[in-house]
Amino acid sequence: MRKYKRTSMKKLLVILLVAFANFSFGKTEINVADYGVKGDGSDSTAAVQKVLAAAKSAGGDVVIKFPKGRYDFAPNYAPEEYLFISNNDEGLKRIVFNLNGYENITIDGQGSDFIFHGFVNPFSVKNSKNINFKNFSVDVFRPFHNEGIVLESSPGSIVVEIPEEYPFEVQEGILKFIGKPDPLLWDDPKKVDIPYRSLLEFDTKRRETAYLARDYWLNKGCPAEKLDGRKVRIRHSLAKFTPGNTVVFQYQYRNHPTFAVSKSENVNFDNVTIYGAGGMGILGQNSRDIRVRNCKVTPSGNRMISCTADATHFVNCEGEIVLDSNLFENQMDDATNIHGIYEQIVSIDGDTAVTRLVHPQQHGFETFEAGQKVEFVGGRSMKTLAEGKITSVERINNELKRLKFAEPVSDSVKPNDAIAVIRDYPEIKITNNTIRRNRARGMLLNCRGKTLVENNLFQAPGAALLFEGDSCYWFEQGGVRDCTIRGNTFDNCRFGVWGKAIIDVAAGIKEDFETSRYNRNILIENNTFNVFDDTPLLNIYCVDGLVWRNNKVNKTSEYPARDIKKPEPFIIKHSDNIKIDN
Repeated sequence: MRKYKRTSMKKLLVILLVAFANFSFGKTEINVADYGVKGDGSDSTAAVQKVLAAAKSAGGDVVIKFPKGRYDFAPNYAPEEYLFISNNDEGLKRIVFNLNGYENITIDGQGSDFIFHGFVNPFSVKNSKNINFKNFSVDVFRPFHNEGIVLESSPGSIVVEIPEEYPFEVQEGILKFIGKPDPLLWDDPKKVDIPYRSLLEFDTKRRETAYLARDYWLNKGCPAEKLDGRKVRIRHSLAKFTPGNTVVFQYQYRNHPTFAVSKSENVNFDNVTIYGAGGMGILGQNSRDIRVRNCKVTPSGNRMISCTADATHFVNCEGEIVLDSNLFENQMDDATNIHGIYEQIVSIDGDTAVTRLVHPQQHGFETFEAGQKVEFVGGRSMKTLAEGKITSVERINNELKRLKFAEPVSDSVKPNDAIAVIRDYPEIKITNNTIRRNRARGMLLNCRGKTLVENNLFQAPGAALLFEGDSCYWFEQGGVRDCTIRGNTFDNCRFGVWGKAIIDVAAGIKEDFETSRYNRNILIENNTFNVFDDTPLLNIYCVDGLVWRNNKVNKTSEYPARDIKKPEPFIIKHSDNIKIDN
């Protein structure tokens, strides 16, 4: 029998090891070009449906790859589904990438740009597991917000020049924004309404909300007079603006978030850029383990606005939420808000209660399931009154549910109190992010799981960090239990009107201040605060357990100093176990 040389056996072993290392069990790669997806400016929506069908039937791990380029998507051939998306507007949505019931799918854009046209929802992930998005950008062909440059400002009126990117008409004395001519859409652009609900001034050079700017809310648009060219005189009794600055007309609705993740697990975003959205950027609800890394929310071109609401938002989630090494800028609300949902108690009859989703942007939310434990909360005190276990849930309509419990509801619970699920609250890791140039606050921290906010840069016009939660308006379950804020830079925050301090508590407590302790165990250490005036560093109430130590405060001249009467760096009311050093 022939014997192989030792050197030949080594070579064979190396070849086998290399082959084994490059072999992926059950992994399928799909090139979208093979299914008719083209980067030539045509509508790729219908072809993407074929790609998604092939991915679902392939089984195993599937990687959907887009050759690098620009891909356009319109609503004409998009499938429809009625969606209830918390803190956004419900409705029948046309969805381009509708991932309902998918597992082990990666969408790799390989550096591509995805452009969405018209009233369409780009991505919906529902009842899915192990979904990955990476290496692409998302933008909208016609922005949902509108902008104008201030030319003149006088009491009661301003003259603005509106760029061509924002088509408009003055109809019956009211400024109306309309659709943009688009070869991919069937609708007459002049018949498309882009409604707006407020005016907000941005500093054009700094590309941020103007110093001490506020929202000017509207009822039915702005009375206006068409002038020459693209100039319009807008009449508003209160508005005062600086010539050269930008007026942003805020989109009225939150209809079209870029990514809506519902009842899903292990969803990851890596190197994804969101340039524009008709709502939030990434919204996760009733889901587990969502991670956003190396992503950007930022405007494209000369636009002042990226998302028309929050950059990210998480509701009733579990497991782990990671926001790491991201840029969140120029969105029309916060960088993130992480919270649960309260329902209001309408009536109680022994072991049965009727509950109501009060805020219209929570209608239809799937709040309760049989077997879950719940807390009953005082509607005005926010104190936990009792606990219970659900045995059955009857959905009466989009607002009301009838809940049956293992035992009679405690006598301490009354109508108009609130109820929320006691969940496996997620662990929150917010690290190495940049938050700047947006409207309102930096981040809303309202999760009872372990929360870490570390090595971030905040440059927010309002409170950089806000602890909220209430059962009277938004009905968002909050109340942190273990929150560490460490090694961050708060760079000249609160140059606007949103919030009372750089780190602020605004829990909706209306009574029992002496005994209610809604937020607990907050550590604020080794942070740097750059401040331009005597704005409070910390404003808290009804907190049990807060430590402030080793934080550095630098005085700057970045903005004009306000005349703050009786300045106090720390405003502390109705709180226990508070330790402030220096």
